[in-house]
Amino acid sequence: MLYQEESPQKRLAAVYQPIAYKTLFYWLLMLSLMLFGVFICWDLQLIQGLFSQDKTRISLVITVMLLVMTLHAGYRSLFIARQFLMFDQLFNRHAASTKSPYPTGTSIAQDYLVNAGVLQAEVLAERIRGSHQIGWFVTGAMLKLGLLGTVIGFVIMLGSIHGLETLDLSDIKALMQQMTEGMGIAMNTTIVGLVGSLLLSAQYLLLDRMADRFVQETLTLSEQAISDGTV
Repeated sequence: MLYQEESPQKRLAAVYQPIAYKTLFYWLLMLSLMLFGVFICWDLQLIQGLFSQDKTRISLVITVMLLVMTLHAGYRSLFIARQFLMFDQLFNRHAASTKSPYPTGTSIAQDYLVNAGVLQAEVLAERIRGSHQIGWFVTGAMLKLGLLGTVIGFVIMLGSIHGLETLDLSDIKALMQQMTEGMGIAMNTTIVGLVGSLLLSAQYLLLDRMADRFVQETLTLSEQAISDGTV
């Protein structure tokens, strides 16, 4: 039972609607900046040259990972926004109720209040963070793929001079072409891995910060509700 009575003195004055979509707004802002950057790089022929020089396709794999996880971060930002909205309605209803307003498992804050003393704060944090660990894993994987491309590029560069005994004009031309190809792979995969990792880590850092705020506000207002006798 969440509420026994409601009065101006006991009513929990927490209005979270203005911040409910804050995470989603920031994610959309990041997405807009990313799309603008992609447009500029495409117009300057940078993206086309990057993918054409990378024979390993590691840059393409990193780009696909960034796209998929960016969509996942958008879904998670919408999920956190919905949790904040339910949190706001849960603590700021205009009429007292003896029943939970949401089905079990829908509102994380409500489940915590109903199971106060059973559901620990660590479980609350784990539920609101959800699958953020996957995002951080992919962020690290993108860096490692970039480093892998760097190693492959240097291997190609060194392999181009292996077994070369004499040099003439045609050999020097082929050697420079192979070394340039290896250097292009090394530099392109490194750049894509670093940039992709930075963009993705910024999104999941934002999600974690808002998740931490949700946990903090839930714990604070839960303690206030218990002290006021409204839970």
